[in-house]
Amino acid sequence: MKIITTPMCEDILRLSNVEEYEVVTVDRISDADVVITLSETDVDIPKIPVKLNTYTQLLDSINSISERFNTVCDEEKINLIKSLIEDNDKNKYKREDIKVKVYSNFLTDTVEDMGFFITDDDYDYVVVPDYMKDEVDEAENMIIVPSHKNVSFDIIKRINKRYQLLESKLCMKQ
Repeated sequence: MKIITTPMCEDILRLSNVEEYEVVTVDRISDADVVITLSETDVDIPKIPVKLNTYTQLLDSINSISERFNTVCDEEKINLIKSLIEDNDKNKYKREDIKVKVYSNFLTDTVEDMGFFITDDDYDYVVVPDYMKDEVDEAENMIIVPSHKNVSFDIIKRINKRYQLLESKLCMKQ
């Protein structure tokens, strides 16, 4: 079976211990039995969609890929992700009164998972991906979050950096 993936999703295959695959750019997705790629990516071949915006999505995606290809996950990394989920869950109550306006689906997933209150009215902060910063009118209390081109390909580091950035910027108010 020929499996392909994109650079942003390669780490999920490593963590799932899938050994045989090819990494291609999004514009070169073709000629394979299946592609593992982000859920929002449109492709013309069979796809296994993954979501990689939160720790829980990451864990679910690893488990899904591992089940599909009958592999054994990297247990050390799985335990690390579970620990990060627990740490995040313990701190949600501290964040629930902070009102945040969010631009983009991937950041909505993250901000929501962290426990912040998402609203379009009477918000304390605006969270924007770096590729949209020039399109947003609200300049006050804007937090710009690195997206695709400005992040690590290591998925755990990528998610962790975003959580840490949002935690440090959004919780300054308290």
